[in-house]
Amino acid sequence: MTPVRRVVTIVVVVAVLGVAAVVGGLLIRRQVVYGTVLDRSSASSTVEVGDRFSLKVPDRGPSVGDSWSATVEPGDVVTLVGDELIPDSLGDRLFGSLNGGGAGQHYFRFDAERAGQVTITLANCFQGCWDADTRALSETLTWTVTVS
Repeated sequence: MTPVRRVVTIVVVVAVLGVAAVVGGLLIRRQVVYGTVLDRSSASSTVEVGDRFSLKVPDRGPSVGDSWSATVEPGDVVTLVGDELIPDSLGDRLFGSLNGGGAGQHYFRFDAERAGQVTITLANCFQGCWDADTRALSETLTWTVTVS
């Protein structure tokens, strides 16, 4: 192998390892921050005491009128530790959303505190639910989570 080819091979190997490290780091961060992610296709799940899990719902963005909220019954099985909208657009992530923008995925993060079963309801009151049209565009999703 020529010296130039050897250098190119080393550079390629280092680049591949660097990309693998970044991707691995992002996956580990995602697991630590969000835990197990449940969406509308998984209406029930089982987690362990001490686990973190998230509920993910599509969000058209607050500038359009989406306004998601969470209720938990009973309230002492899991703790809501945060919620955030992650825009689909990289531009919205970096610079903030413009009017009519900001659509993405809304994550509600929970920590499982004690054993039991909990019902979590996420409700989107679109544009204040003030008339029949906005109520028709609103939705409510429910999950049953068993903490063991």
